[in-house]
Amino acid sequence: MDYKEIYRSKYMKADDLNGRSATYTVSGCIAEDVGDDTKLVLAFSETDRPLVLNKTNVVIMAELFGPESDGWEGKQIKLVPATTQYQGKTVKCTRISPEMVG
Repeated sequence: MDYKEIYRSKYMKADDLNGRSATYTVSGCIAEDVGDDTKLVLAFSETDRPLVLNKTNVVIMAELFGPESDGWEGKQIKLVPATTQYQGKTVKCTRISPEMVG
């Protein structure tokens, strides 16, 4: 049994992309308490795993579709696996591609 299935987060993680990009349709966006912060969280039509948006991904969404998250529903986005620096270490992350889909 894969331990990742037992300890699966309710949120989408970089490993969920399996090293490949994927296109998803936004079905909603809500503000949710995640840890000690309130973050925007995207829900998708294609999966039950929402994506917690970091500042970088929020800015990309705003650049693509405008600053009002209510207008993001129904939009298609491309998620790509990437890496970033976090607490001095290189870690996997999920980025929203700045390119429009479709």
